[in-house]
Amino acid sequence: MPTDDELENLLRASFDGGPAEPPPDRIAALRARAEAAQGHGSGAPPTSTVTQIASRRGRARPALAVAAGLVALAAGFGAAKVLDRPETSTAGDVEFDGLMVGPDQQESTAELLVVKTGIGRVVDLDTSVLPILPVGDYYEVWFVATDDSSAKPNRISAGTFHPDSKGRSKVQFAAAVDPTKYPAVEITAEPADGNPAATGPVVLYVVIG
Repeated sequence: MPTDDELENLLRASFDGGPAEPPPDRIAALRARAEAAQGHGSGAPPTSTVTQIASRRGRARPALAVAAGLVALAAGFGAAKVLDRPETSTAGDVEFDGLMVGPDQQESTAELLVVKTGIGRVVDLDTSVLPILPVGDYYEVWFVATDDSSAKPNRISAGTFHPDSKGRSKVQFAAAVDPTKYPAVEITAEPADGNPAATGPVVLYVVIG
């Protein structure tokens, strides 16, 4: 039969961070179960006692387990942020990187980057020279062919945009166009008339090809 010291050590092992001295009633209960087991010819404690001890050990340090989970979760969010971060450049051949021209034929401060890709062109525009338009109006970026005219338009729209509340336009567009057939980029100010054609005035343009 286990001694009192052995029973106390057993109880201490079953508690992780428990009290320094196990309760006397727990010692008495374990002694009674050990005596009962010995009376049945078995030198091992009853199965229920082993199960209770194992279950206590399996619950060791729940606070550390929660903390580890939070660390793993935070690491997952960090990885997602890195993976979802937008690209700062476009793979391809730089066709144009410079300033656009205004309607007065003077060079503006509108910065334009045009990159030729395998499927067409990507345009990055960054400017603060375009005024905020009335509600419903918008700016539109066009790839323009050499034979484009008002009577026979030959242009492809890359997209529309509005300046932000501070008057800055920092946008990116992509279009599946043949660079050899559309060597110019124009930006027009379009009215809210529901007409998808280029009916507004040209506010910026540049020949890039």
